[in-house]
Amino acid sequence: MTTGMTEVEDLSSRLTALETVVRQLLTHLAVRADDPPSWVATRRVLALHAVHEDPVLADDPHARVGTENAITGFFDQVEGIVEAYVATPEHVAR
Repeated sequence: MTTGMTEVEDLSSRLTALETVVRQLLTHLAVRADDPPSWVATRRVLALHAVHEDPVLADDPHARVGTENAITGFFDQVEGIVEAYVATPEHVAR
């Protein structure tokens, strides 16, 4: 834990860093796909399916909904980035 940070602040900053890295990785992979928006949409479905298959979350509907909302929010951001990429003239020339 970083000096001066509470445990919650430390966890929050670590989760933010992890989310940023994963978003960059997914965006990087998506823009190299033949159909970036479909590639991202498939990853969203797979992530949500994993939540429904998680036995821990099956017994806690509140946690499951919270996790689903977090996944949806994450992928909304990635989809926005990919849509902007697909709309750029550089992408069309690719």
